[in-house]
Amino acid sequence: MGAELVEQIPSMGSVYAKAVKTLGRKGRNPVLPSTVLVHRSAAADPGGLDAFRRAVGAPANGVLPSLYVHSLAFPLAMSLMLRGDFPLPLLGMIHLRNQVAVRRPLAEDEAFDVEVRSENLAAHPKGAAFDLVVRIVVDGQQRMELRSTFLAKGVKLEGAVPEKSVHAAFDPPQRTASWTLDAGTGRRWAAVAGDYNPIHLSALSAKALGMPRAIAHGIYLAARALSGIEPAAGEYRWSIEFKTPVVLPASVDLAFTRTEAVFEVAAWSPRKGKPHFELTLQTQP
Repeated sequence: MGAELVEQIPSMGSVYAKAVKTLGRKGRNPVLPSTVLVHRSAAADPGGLDAFRRAVGAPANGVLPSLYVHSLAFPLAMSLMLRGDFPLPLLGMIHLRNQVAVRRPLAEDEAFDVEVRSENLAAHPKGAAFDLVVRIVVDGQQRMELRSTFLAKGVKLEGAVPEKSVHAAFDPPQRTASWTLDAGTGRRWAAVAGDYNPIHLSALSAKALGMPRAIAHGIYLAARALSGIEPAAGEYRWSIEFKTPVVLPASVDLAFTRTEAVFEVAAWSPRKGKPHFELTLQTQP
């Protein structure tokens, strides 16, 4: 893999301003580039960190929430998708899941390096899936890996297409929390995290990309679910699987369950009874 040093992480707004240029990419038998983008000495913005915490209810505990680090670093990962050698269109990507491994949380004032790459291109029943991977490094030691899996609908890969998986019927558990999300939820989160993907901003812009109305950001949903359970010390990992979009405005029911080392969070639509996401957080002994 070839490493390429990037002096400044771009804003998500500038990334999406250029994303329209990728719409013409056909993605027939694509090959992901081997490039690794590297940015040295990133750091938290105190004002942005405060806004993030207020938006999701995260505590001011002296360390950076993993998804705040994600929000700082992810524009660099997205900019990888703007490059001429990236074969898939950025706009219209569907967020399938996140997997995050934290060896030790970052202190609020700690500088860190960001490394991003793409990998694991694979056929999906609805197109092609791949991972964008962000590594957070301090003094040569990896402190976090943040892996986001996306689906490019309609993209064809050579070889057999996997069959659509059959999901067991969802039986909502006992509700322990509920959220009420209004139509402006996506716009407010975009102002915090910089993610101005049109599918989150308004019914009009979302419909232009095939959605019924604006949908909530997956990262917002994950950050809000994590806000009361993410550890402030030690090693841990968490993952979230997105099942159905939260179409705004919406009510969301949730169940938080805990064993000694594992938190599980389920979220679903109280009106339709369909699952929105499942999140699992596991601490290391």
